[in-house]
Amino acid sequence: MKDMQLDIFGGATPIEELPKPTSGRKYKTMQRIYGTTEGKTCKTCRHLLRQHWNKRNYYKCELWYISSSEATDIRLKNQACGRYEKK
Repeated sequence: MKDMQLDIFGGATPIEELPKPTSGRKYKTMQRIYGTTEGKTCKTCRHLLRQHWNKRNYYKCELWYISSSEATDIRLKNQACGRYEKK
């Protein structure tokens, strides 16, 4: 029996289970959504942002939300997603 929840009118509906993420890395999510660009890497994309903090560089994609978490970090050698634009 599936778990049920009540809607605002008192009717019972089954709770949908969301798929578990395959990875905590956002660049993989970008690749899954937009596809990939063959032969290109994130290093040469104009959406690459470099953040310098505590004597280290952290790379982020401006098309995705930016946080101070390592989950939103990208590697320069990652295969570029389908939103790739040359610098």
